[in-house]
Amino acid sequence: MNATELLTSAFLSMRAHLLRSLLTMLGIFIGVASIIAIVAIGKGGQNAVVSTLENNQLRQTIEIVPRELVVPGIPQPGQILSFSNEDFDIARQFQGVLQVAETLYGQAAVSAGRQSANLMLEGGPDYLNGLANFSVIQGRMFTNGDVLTHQNVALLSQQAALQLFGRENVVGQSLVVGGQTLQVIGVTASTEPSLLNGILGGGAVYLPYTTLEGIFPNWTASEMDIAVQPGVSVPELSQRIVTALNIHAHSAEAFETSAGFLQGIEKLIGTITNILTLVIGAVAGIALVVGGVGVMNIMLVSVTERTQEIGIRMSLGATKSAIVWQFLFESMMLTATGGLLGIVFGVLVTIIVRAAFHFLVAVSWQVAIGAFLFSALIGLVCGLYPALKASRLLPVDALRYE
Repeated sequence: MNATELLTSAFLSMRAHLLRSLLTMLGIFIGVASIIAIVAIGKGGQNAVVSTLENNQLRQTIEIVPRELVVPGIPQPGQILSFSNEDFDIARQFQGVLQVAETLYGQAAVSAGRQSANLMLEGGPDYLNGLANFSVIQGRMFTNGDVLTHQNVALLSQQAALQLFGRENVVGQSLVVGGQTLQVIGVTASTEPSLLNGILGGGAVYLPYTTLEGIFPNWTASEMDIAVQPGVSVPELSQRIVTALNIHAHSAEAFETSAGFLQGIEKLIGTITNILTLVIGAVAGIALVVGGVGVMNIMLVSVTERTQEIGIRMSLGATKSAIVWQFLFESMMLTATGGLLGIVFGVLVTIIVRAAFHFLVAVSWQVAIGAFLFSALIGLVCGLYPALKASRLLPVDALRYE
C-alpha cells in the first residue's frame, strides 16, 4: 500500500467509528490546546511590557518612582513611598530639564446624576496622555494652562463614560469627585491595551494633578514626570537625577526610573510565564500520555475487531510491514488530528481572550508545530505494539477468528 492508500484506509476507519475516534482524541486535544493557549497569553504579556518599555525610552520624558513601591508587603518605617517638594526642586535644577510635574494615583467614588462608580483617578501634567498611554478620541486634552490654574476639568475613559452615562459622547457633561464638580472635556481610548485593564474594566478619570491635589490634599505624588529638552540624552540625565534624589534621601536605592521598574515587571512576568509553561506543560504531558494510552487501547480493540480482515489481506499477499504501517497510520492519524484540533482550539481561545480583555496575545507557531509533531509521535509510539501484534497474526488463525 502506498501513502495515499494508507491515509484513505485510516480515514475510512476513523469515520466508521466516529464517536470512538473523537473520544480517543480528547486527551491529545486538551494537552495541545492547553500548551498553545498558556504560552500565547504569557508571551502576549511579555510583549506588552516590552512595548511599553521601548516607548518610554523613545519619548523625551523621564518617569521616576519610589523604588519601595515595587516591593510587596506592608510598608515599613523609613520606606520612601512618595516625593517631597525638595525632590521636585532638585530635579528642576538640572540643565536640559524643561518641566517637572507629578502624577497622583488613587481610587474614589465618581458620580454623574444618579449613577456612581468607584473609578481610578490619575492626575498629571498636560502630557499625561503620553505617560499613561491613551489617546483623546473626543474633545480635547487639558492644557498646561489648565494645570497651572487648577481648572476643574477631566477626561473619561470609554469604559468610565459608559459606566456613568451609558454612552461615550459625554463631552460637556458634569461629574462629581470628592464633592467637587468637574466638566468632562474629553473621552480617551487606551493605545496599549492590557489584560489587567480589561479585567478591571479600564474605568479611569484623568485630570490636572493640581486639581486632584485640591480635591484630595492628603494624596501624595507617587511619580515624578520630567520633560526633557530635544537633543538631551534621556538615559544619562535620568541617571544623574536619580543619583541626586538618592543622595538627598540618604539611600542608594530610594528612587528609580520607570524603565527599571518596567524591566523588573518584565523579568517577573517572564519568570511567571516560564513557571506556568512548565506546570501546564507537565499537565499537558500527562494528558498526552493518557491520550496515548487511550489510543493504544482503541488500536488493540481495532486489531481484535478486524482480525478476519487482517487474515484475508495476508492470505492475498499483504506483507507484515504493510499490516504494521496500516495500523501505525491509523494511530498517528488519530493523534495528529487531535493535535490539529487542539491547535485550532488553542488559537481560538487566544482570540477570545484578546477580544474580551483587549489583550495582545502572541501565538507561538514554533510551539504549535512542536505540539503537533509530539502528538504525532505519541501516535507512532502508542500504535507500535498494536500494529506489531496485528502483523504477527497467522493467516489461518485470523481467518478462523469469530
